[in-house]
Amino acid sequence: MISVPEKVILHPLVLLSVVDHYTRTAHSYTSSKRRVVGLLLGDVSKGEVEVTNSFALPFEEDEKKGSIWFLDHSYLESMYAMFRKVNAREKIIGWYSTGPELKEADLDIHELIGRFCDDPVFVICEVQPKETGLPFKAYFA
Repeated sequence: MISVPEKVILHPLVLLSVVDHYTRTAHSYTSSKRRVVGLLLGDVSKGEVEVTNSFALPFEEDEKKGSIWFLDHSYLESMYAMFRKVNAREKIIGWYSTGPELKEADLDIHELIGRFCDDPVFVICEVQPKETGLPFKAYFA
């Protein structure tokens, strides 16, 4: 178990990937309340989490009952195996979701991602920010 990180560094490529993921999937639906979920790759060292890459995950969630959701585990495992062939130093360090707030299923998803890495970081990216500043919040538990 690692100590709580003091800083989360999110590379711009990751933000662009999240917005692209949202634009290609959720935003194309009539309901803009739909969110997207993906995996964060990078490294944790010296009290810093450095998020260098990410990839989208197939994810469905019931809009009326937030406790009902689906995340494709086999897709996660096969995509991560391909990413490891390209860059063996990048590890699974957490996951992202588009915001703006926490959802009912987030604890369950966090527990699932915890099977692939120790102490995952959770980043909520605001794809339609209403304020200026950094469009993400990082959580660590």
